[in-house]
Parts: sequence; structure tokens; C-alpha cells
Amino acid sequence: MSDRIDVGVLGATGTVGVRLARLLREHPWFRLAEVGGSSESAGRELGDVLDGEAGEAGVVFSDEIRSFDLKYPGDQWDSPVLLSALPSSVAGQVETELARRGHLVVSNASSHRMDADVPLVIPEINPDHLDLVGEQKKRWPGAIVTNPNCTVVGLAIVLAPLHRKFGVSTVTATTMQALSGAGRPGPSAGTILGNIVPHIAGEEEKISSEPQKILGELGDGAISPAAFAVSPQTHRVPVIDGHLLAVSVKLLDEATPEEVAEALAGFEGAIAAGELPSVSERLIEVFEDESRPQPRLDCDRGAGMTVTVGRVRSCQVLDVKFSVLVNNLVRGAAGAALTNAELCHVRGLTDRIRPG
Repeated sequence: MSDRIDVGVLGATGTVGVRLARLLREHPWFRLAEVGGSSESAGRELGDVLDGEAGEAGVVFSDEIRSFDLKYPGDQWDSPVLLSALPSSVAGQVETELARRGHLVVSNASSHRMDADVPLVIPEINPDHLDLVGEQKKRWPGAIVTNPNCTVVGLAIVLAPLHRKFGVSTVTATTMQALSGAGRPGPSAGTILGNIVPHIAGEEEKISSEPQKILGELGDGAISPAAFAVSPQTHRVPVIDGHLLAVSVKLLDEATPEEVAEALAGFEGAIAAGELPSVSERLIEVFEDESRPQPRLDCDRGAGMTVTVGRVRSCQVLDVKFSVLVNNLVRGAAGAALTNAELCHVRGLTDRIRPG
């Protein structure tokens, strides 16, 4: 593993950044070489900061990684590949500058997701969209590649087989989103315990626009978004990990619930297990048990990379409705960014990165 590619993690002390660092510990292609934090933590050692964070005392890293000094995002970075877990409030400008310096920035932030020449990628669904990077070369020597919002990942994955087989016209999605999706410090115990908050800032806008870009068609250096509407309602619930969605879909072609369930269960993504280290054996798992999926029981299926579906049935208003569960920290965030970096590597992007 001595020939692994050096990777830096921006925002390494946040919830997603810590998970990225953990996923990189034994990665066959990448080696964690640099970490960054906020202006308050820059200059301190990673281990010292994590030991002081509630919930992170049990995180196990080698002494070498624990001793890494946290860089400020604007510092000089040596790693050709940078995985960004920065908050969107600061990510836009920082990631742009790093791309200008020649880095491949694989971002979990929302800042550049809807930029015309920035691919919004789920490797199993739309790996061809990575070709948009060629358009970025007109702006800078590096590249920015993004993964979707943590809820959108699950929604887009289950819409993909339905859109391709039957056509999708209209979608409604009511979300029940876990506390870990709020990052730190998140809602206070007094706010969320025994309660549901019916608003998550910025979430509905992302859910209503990102799936169409992901499921759109690439041609002539641009994405033509898929022509369906998504109407979301978002809620923060007192669940630790795992976003659950109640989804209803109107299809262009008639299909029974049994045919929809079969299309979901039998869907084979564009990237198969084994092609990328982090791709799971099963992209979508469909339950017959009407009490599933549940965050506590099913969030970690496929090492957190499998999206689970249940209660596929007729909808009295649209055509079909079902429940969807996605692991928001892995499939929806850290694992999503890491698989995008893996896809970039197999497509030769890391060979062409020369940070300056």
C-alpha cells in the first residue's frame, strides 16, 4: 500500500470529516496525509481536538494521524486529492481557490453542486457526468466534483430505476431526518427530545432540484435536467443516524406496486461491487416486512452504503408510494464523497492533477 495517493480532509473535526478520516484508515488506494479544521482549531493536533469533542472520545486513530497538525483551509496543501467536509458557509470560496491551485476537490458541501460545469455524482447512477470536469479546465487546472445532499442520495438512487423503466412525472417526499445530519452542535436536547421540528434550513430547496440534475442527460458539455417535479417537506426527528423518507411517485407508464418493487430490487447500478472499494454488493434492498426499514435496524446495511426500501404499495393520489432509508453519514455524506474520489481515480482524473 506504499503507492497509495495522498489525500487531505478539509473539515476533519466535524461529523462528516471524522467519518471520512475513519474510512481512509485502511483504504487500498488513498492515504490520509493532511487534515484541516476551523480557524479555532487550526494549529492544534487532530487527536487533541477530537478528545475534547463529545462523542468522539472513542474514535481510534493511529498515533501518527492523531498527531497531525490541523491546517486552516486556506493554507498550502500538498495532497493532490482533497475531500471537503467543510460547511457550505465557507466551502464555496475555499474549494474554488483550491481548484485554481490544481487540486482535485471532492466535496460534500452544497456550494458548487448546481454549478453548470460541476458534476453532481452518484457513481452507481451517473458516472458519465464526471466528463463535465473537462468544462472546468477552461477555468482552472484542478477540478471540483460533488456528491448530493444526504437525503437526495437515497431519493435519487430509488428514483433512478423507476425513471429509466417507467418514467417519473411527479414526486412528493416527506423526510424524517436524523440528528447527526445537523452536524455540531445540532439541536439542543430541550428542542428535539420528544419533539419533531418541521423545518430544516435549505433542505427543501436541495431536494427539489438536485435529483433532476443527477438523473439528467449529459450532452455537449452540459446537463439537461430530468423533467419531473419534486415536492419535499423536511423534518428533524429524535433519531441518531438514518434519514427516513415517505415517498409518492406518479409514473409516466403504468406499473403495479409489484412491478415497482421488482424494478427497485433488481436494479444494477452503472458501477458494480468490486469496481470501487466502497461500493456495496447491493445498492437497493427491498423489504416485504411492512415494519421495515427502520433506522435502528437497517441504517448500516452494506456498511452503510445500501439504500433500503419498504412498504411499496398503491398511492391513492399519485401511483405508488414507499418508504426509503439512507445512512446520512455514510451513503449520504462521507461514503458518497469517498466513492466519488474512487471514481475519479479509475477514470484517470488523479493522474492529471498537479497541485501548484
